[in-house]
Amino acid sequence: MQTKKKKTRVWLWVLIAVVVTIVIGLLLLNNAIRNAAKPVYVSYAVENGTVERTITGSGRLSSADSETLQLPAGVLVNSVFAKAGDVVKAGDVLATLDVDSLRDAAAQVSAELTALDRQIASRSNVTQVKAPVRGRVKYLPAAVGDDTRTVISQYGALALISSDEKMMVAIETDAQLSLYGNVSVRWDGGKAEGMLYEKTSTGYLVTLTDKGTPYMSKAQVYDGDTLLGEGTLDIHAPVAVLAAGGEITDIKIEENTLIYANHAMFTLENAPAGASYNTAFADRTEKAALYAQILAYIQDPRVLVPVDATIQEVKISKNTDVPANTSGDLLSDAFILHTGGAVKLIIDADELDIDSVALDQRATVTLDAYPGESFDAAVSHISRIGTVSGSITTYPVEVTLNYEARLLEGMNGSAVILTASKENVPLIPINLIIEDSTGTYINVKNAAGEIVRRDITTGLSDGMYAEVTSGLVAGDQIWYLDTSVNAPFAAMMARRNAYAAEHGYPTIGGN
Repeated sequence: MQTKKKKTRVWLWVLIAVVVTIVIGLLLLNNAIRNAAKPVYVSYAVENGTVERTITGSGRLSSADSETLQLPAGVLVNSVFAKAGDVVKAGDVLATLDVDSLRDAAAQVSAELTALDRQIASRSNVTQVKAPVRGRVKYLPAAVGDDTRTVISQYGALALISSDEKMMVAIETDAQLSLYGNVSVRWDGGKAEGMLYEKTSTGYLVTLTDKGTPYMSKAQVYDGDTLLGEGTLDIHAPVAVLAAGGEITDIKIEENTLIYANHAMFTLENAPAGASYNTAFADRTEKAALYAQILAYIQDPRVLVPVDATIQEVKISKNTDVPANTSGDLLSDAFILHTGGAVKLIIDADELDIDSVALDQRATVTLDAYPGESFDAAVSHISRIGTVSGSITTYPVEVTLNYEARLLEGMNGSAVILTASKENVPLIPINLIIEDSTGTYINVKNAAGEIVRRDITTGLSDGMYAEVTSGLVAGDQIWYLDTSVNAPFAAMMARRNAYAAEHGYPTIGGN
């Protein structure tokens, strides 16, 4: 019996020990959870450094420039030695031309030059201004000795011709009159019969003969003895007489005289050349250059490369004539040359970055063909015409490399353009910067060891680090929350508490 009581007491003490252990474990676990929930801060020391802002893009190498080598149209090509893609040096032979064909072309161009010379030589220093239409001269502001351009600038014309032999006067009246009825037009010193020619919004337009009728004089219009209205006499169908320039040395007409089309009106000296002379002179200049080129090829029928280049396209063939130019030019394209080397690369800059790009900014180019190498370049052209793709607009930016013979057109590469740089400035990682509605700040410790806020301003950033322009200097300590210290344990307990809450069990870690 005593043995049974003794065993009962032992189990009681065991149960008490288990309960105490569980309670102590729960207290320790709860304390651990509370400690895990407390924020853990670590420090970062601010250092001075260099921060750069760049724009990156990819593209293909292309030539610096191009040049078209032209030959006289219709000349026979004997041989062609070059092909598209060949690299050639200045002085290399590209093709040869047939000498007999060149002589025939020279004879034809020489005859054309002779005809143009006769046309140019026939030009006189004295020219005539002729009437453009038949009519009566009603306005003649020009005088002998005047410069025609000055007269036209001041008066609008050298003369005005009434082309339908009618003058007109507009009157304002409320009277209801029959169109084409006769009226009397009177002015100071004269009168003439007129006709109600047209109804206007405010009255009538009256026409009358231009013979003897003064230009720009005041006139009254009567229906019998009733005054209908008054206005200013004007030319009904005026034609202006003009000239391109020159001094008036003779005037062969007078006001109110009737003249016919092509009747000489003015004699001019020092007038500029007319369109036919200018055309002939331009043709003569072009044919003279062609003639000189043909004569040079007769002396040496070889077509030589003018500069070091890569041949982009060959437009002539052996034993065929140089094709005629579709535009009618005397010379036709024979070889398209890319010159200056493959030193240009064009990348697309986003619309948010284009304003930070400027000519001559430094760039670094890397090419797929030469991994591990970089090539110096500079921004040489910025297009202000963008290309829209979806909601983004990009702008072509051209960078130019230094010439190297191993750089070939079409090589793929990328360019990094340096748009801004700051050296020896305080830098901090951008992920340590905190922003809220009141501004930008970081956390520091005060003298009491408490974490407090400090406002800062930032400047240039490269996407990883930012320049601090105020609020921090090199050596300052930033304190930031290390969320990774208790993250695994906190995640586990969060899952446990979620399960407990769902099933009505007590949660762990509450206050």
